[in-house]
Amino acid sequence: MPRINKKSKPSRQTLDFIYNLSMDLLKTWTCLVHILLLSLFLIATPKVGYAKTLIVGVDYSTITSALKKTEEGDLIEVRGGNYNEKLEIQKSIHLKGVGNPVISVSKGNIIEISSPGVIVEGFTLKYSGSDLSPMDSAVLIKKGADNAVVRNNRLLGVRFGVWNLEGNNIRIENNTIEGQKNIATNFRGNCINLTGSQRVHVVGNTLSYCRDGIYMEICHDATITENTIKESRYSIHTMWVDRGVFSKNTVHDNLVGLAIMYTDHAKINDNLAYGNKTHGLLFIQSLRSQISGNTVIANTKGIFLHNSVYNKITSNLIMNNQLGIHSWGGSVDNIISENSFINNEIQVKHVASKDQEWNNNYWSDYLGWDMNSDGKGDAPYESNSIVDHIFWRYPIAKLLFASPSLQVLWMLEKQFPLLDVPKIVDNKPSMLPLHAKWKEMLTKYSSYAPERYYGELEKISPGFN
Repeated sequence: MPRINKKSKPSRQTLDFIYNLSMDLLKTWTCLVHILLLSLFLIATPKVGYAKTLIVGVDYSTITSALKKTEEGDLIEVRGGNYNEKLEIQKSIHLKGVGNPVISVSKGNIIEISSPGVIVEGFTLKYSGSDLSPMDSAVLIKKGADNAVVRNNRLLGVRFGVWNLEGNNIRIENNTIEGQKNIATNFRGNCINLTGSQRVHVVGNTLSYCRDGIYMEICHDATITENTIKESRYSIHTMWVDRGVFSKNTVHDNLVGLAIMYTDHAKINDNLAYGNKTHGLLFIQSLRSQISGNTVIANTKGIFLHNSVYNKITSNLIMNNQLGIHSWGGSVDNIISENSFINNEIQVKHVASKDQEWNNNYWSDYLGWDMNSDGKGDAPYESNSIVDHIFWRYPIAKLLFASPSLQVLWMLEKQFPLLDVPKIVDNKPSMLPLHAKWKEMLTKYSSYAPERYYGELEKISPGFN
C-alpha cells in the first residue's frame, strides 16, 4: 500500500507572522472606526465653540451686512450709533448692543426672529414715524423660534412691543417698553403679546402706555414676576393660562390691575396693586388657584370674584378701596382666611344664595370683643348686617363706632335679624390686623384714593359693578 504523508505543522515563524498580521489589521480597523466616530461627532456638534465675533461700527457699517456673513452661534456686537434698518434674524446668533445703539424704522416690524436660540440685548428700538399699522411689532418672535431671549432693551413709542406665537421657553427680561401715549388706550397694542407660548418667562420689565401690559392666551406654565406696569388698560391679562405663576409684580394707575380669566391652578402671590381705576385683582372663572400675600390699596374694587371656585385666598392686605372684595356669580367654596380688610368703604359685597364662611380674617369695622384674650372675637363678624349697612350709607356714623347705641343695635339684630340676605360670616375674626406694616403702607400710598369708577356702589342688591 502506498504510504500516506501527514501534513507538517506550521512553523513558529509562520504562526508569529499570522499573529502580527492579524494584530495590524485589528489596529487599522480600530483606527478607522475611531476616525469615523470622531467625524460623526464633529459633524453633529454645534459650532458654538468655534463662533466668531462680528463688530458693526468697525468691520461692518450696517447690521444687515453683518447678518449676511454670520453662521450658527456667531456673536454680532453693534457699537453705539443710529441704524435705520429692519432686521431678519434667520440663524441662531447673539445680537448684542454695546453703548446703547438705536435701531429705528418708520413702520413695520423692526426685528423679526425666525430661528431658535436667538438672543437680542442692549438696544433702543423705536419708530421714526407715527403711522403704524395695528400689527407692527418692535420684536416679532415667529413660530418655531424657541428659546429666544429678549433682554435689557428699550422699546419706545411702539404699537406692539414683543410678540410671540406658539413659542417654547421664550424669555423676556429687564426691558423697558413704552407704547404710544398719543392714541386712545383701546387702540394701542400690547407691550408683550403671547399666544400659545409655553413655559414663557417674563421677568423684571417696566411697561407703560399699552393696551394690555402683558396679554397671554393659552400660555401654560408661565412665570410672570417682578414686572412694573402702569398707565394701561389691563396690566396683566390672561385667557386660558393654566399653572401660571404671577408674583411680585407692581401694577398701578391702570384701568384694571391683574385680570386672571378662565384659568386653573394659578399662583398669584406677593403682588402690589394700587390706584387702579376699577379692580386691583380681578378673577373670572378662576379655579383652584392660590391668591396670597398681595397688597391691594386704593382701587375702586380690591378683589373681584366672578364664577370662581375652589380658590385659596389668604394673607392679603386689602385696604382703603371703595369695595374691599366683591364675590358673586357663583363664587362659592373658596377658602378666604387670614386677610386684613382695613378701611374699605364697603368691606365685602357678597351675592349668592346662601351664607359663606370666611374665618380668621381681620375686619376693621368689627364691633365685637375678646373676653378670653385669645386674639379672636367672641362673636362672629357678619357682612350685610344693619350696622354694616348704616356705616355704608352714612359714613359719618363711624364716629359712633364704639358707642353703646350701636353695640345695642348690633346685639338686637343678632336676636331679630332685620336684613334677611346671604352673609359672609367669620366665626373667628381677628382682633388685630394680620399685617404688621399696614400703617406704613397706608401712609406710603396716602395720596391715592379710590377712583369711584362706578359711582355710589350698592352694598346689598345684586348688580354687575
